[in-house]
Amino acid sequence: MTGESNKMNYKNDVFLSYSTDYPFGEWVNEMLYPLLETYLKNALFRDVKIFIDRQGISTGDSWPARLKKELALSRCLIAVWSPSYFISNWCMNECIVMLHREQALGHRTVQNPSGLIIPINIFDGEHFREFTEVIQCADFKKYARTGEGFKKTERFVEFQDTLCDFAYEVAAAIKNCPAWDPAWLGPKWLDEPIRNKQHVIERMTEIGKSCKLPVLA
Repeated sequence: MTGESNKMNYKNDVFLSYSTDYPFGEWVNEMLYPLLETYLKNALFRDVKIFIDRQGISTGDSWPARLKKELALSRCLIAVWSPSYFISNWCMNECIVMLHREQALGHRTVQNPSGLIIPINIFDGEHFREFTEVIQCADFKKYARTGEGFKKTERFVEFQDTLCDFAYEVAAAIKNCPAWDPAWLGPKWLDEPIRNKQHVIERMTEIGKSCKLPVLA
């Protein structure tokens, strides 16, 4: 690693991984992200940095390289799961890279039950059951709605209550994350997991069967 990378540390508290397909992409940007940022700031009692692709990538940047770097510099990943998420290669790559980090560092085991991926489910999980059966996710299916009308409903109040509780879970994951390692910027941590995606998923399933642990302690 270069001297520059050795001086680096975490940049992002959270990498927000989601499909931009309508309406879920709009919901993440207009409903989830603004409230989550505020709730997480209060839960941690400090400023927070959430990387979200629409706001974090400048025109002309190399999309893959920038995403990889931001992911490597993130403490944890909030994955907004939907069928569209698992259809998207980029969303899957983001999830697989962080899942590999979990496995390599011994997360989701009896000795260390915490995880670095904190998922939200916003649609029926039938098509990605192999993930939901292993990694416990927060149920936001009835809150993934857009439009000003939603903000005038009782369900929007429930959404805020649920998201506030979720922010404390994310804060716990941030506090329990490992020390940053400059090696995470290299291909072993960013490229090899994607090339061996199926192996990473199979390993996740094996670990899940052995201990059936949730994403957080």
